[in-house]
Amino acid sequence: MGNESDISFTQQEESEEGEGDTLYVKCNFFSFTTTQFNVKSISRDFDIEVNYGLECNVYENGDRKFIEFLGEMLKSNIGEALLLKDSEYKILERKDDSLLVDSHFFNGDIEVLSLTYIQGTYKKFGVRIDAGLTTEEIKLESIKLVEEHEKEYNVSVVEDPDYTSEFMLNWGDIQINISNTGATINLSCGHIFAHEDSLRLKKMLRFFKQFTNALPGDYELSVKQGYWKQKRSTLVTRNNSEVTINNQTEEAHLLYEINFFDH
Repeated sequence: MGNESDISFTQQEESEEGEGDTLYVKCNFFSFTTTQFNVKSISRDFDIEVNYGLECNVYENGDRKFIEFLGEMLKSNIGEALLLKDSEYKILERKDDSLLVDSHFFNGDIEVLSLTYIQGTYKKFGVRIDAGLTTEEIKLESIKLVEEHEKEYNVSVVEDPDYTSEFMLNWGDIQINISNTGATINLSCGHIFAHEDSLRLKKMLRFFKQFTNALPGDYELSVKQGYWKQKRSTLVTRNNSEVTINNQTEEAHLLYEINFFDH
């Protein structure tokens, strides 16, 4: 990443929380801190097996060197991997020896990864539906819908005792966050969706369809794409039992393919 004199290392001994020694590394292009903080919760929330983390700060004009460094890190470590922006947006994911990357983040510098990858786009889908159910009722209904319509019986529910009104629903390669305000239910699902593979996208949309069919209230299904200048589009709305699909969106053909409007 540069001359040895351009790289600095600082080590901090193990904290009282037992997170291990912390190493701070800085070069002319980026810096990072080694950490085990939040690694367990990231593994749980994103349904991925990771046990080590780096918190990175990329400097202006450092993107290409950071991606090169990332590629070398992935080559020298086997197993699952996840790169997040702001601890939320997936930028890169490696599972089952398959590397999925977001084209928006990597842009024209992706070749310096020097790895075989599948290119996709990060999208975050969300449903807001008017319904007055308890969180426990929502949880049971969600599991039932996955088992009945996806024929998937390995459904896991991830809960945080500090946030009793929300939970994560995981099955296969889908993770859906569900929160309950009492008057409305919010569902969200953010993934890197590969351009040539619509299976996961259709699986997620089918669940949203079955969930909204099971509840009578008005709803809106929307999608956000990108990180900095997010493009938001409304895909489907239901007002007074009338369902309307936005035909101007790129997902419209999938919505018709799975008969989203059909009960």
